[in-house]
Amino acid sequence: MHPLRRTALRGRGQSTVEFALITPLVVLCALVLLETLSLCLSVLSLNDTARNAVRSAITAQDPASAATAVAQMARVTAETEIDEVTGFVTVTVHSRHKISTIALLRWLPSMSISAQSTMVREAPLILR
Repeated sequence: MHPLRRTALRGRGQSTVEFALITPLVVLCALVLLETLSLCLSVLSLNDTARNAVRSAITAQDPASAATAVAQMARVTAETEIDEVTGFVTVTVHSRHKISTIALLRWLPSMSISAQSTMVREAPLILR
């Protein structure tokens, strides 16, 4: 047998073994990227909820209950702070994010995420 052919036959399964070794790592990296994307989307949604809650609170007679109602619709909890001197209303919303993409990491505890938004309270509308 020719020496070059013998060398080619010896390395024949090398690419298959390399593929088998690297595939789990590539799949794990893809799953970590998906979980990161899921967390980012949760944070964006929470920021939007905080903004909607404070927008509702600055026009309501009872800002705390208005913010809580918006937060309950989004299935999160809300805390409202009102500064009577400056007129600022601050709403902080809290949620938990559970890792769901990577099956091996589901045993990890859920992460606590929060968002905060502040706006100036509007004067009540007077109709004549």
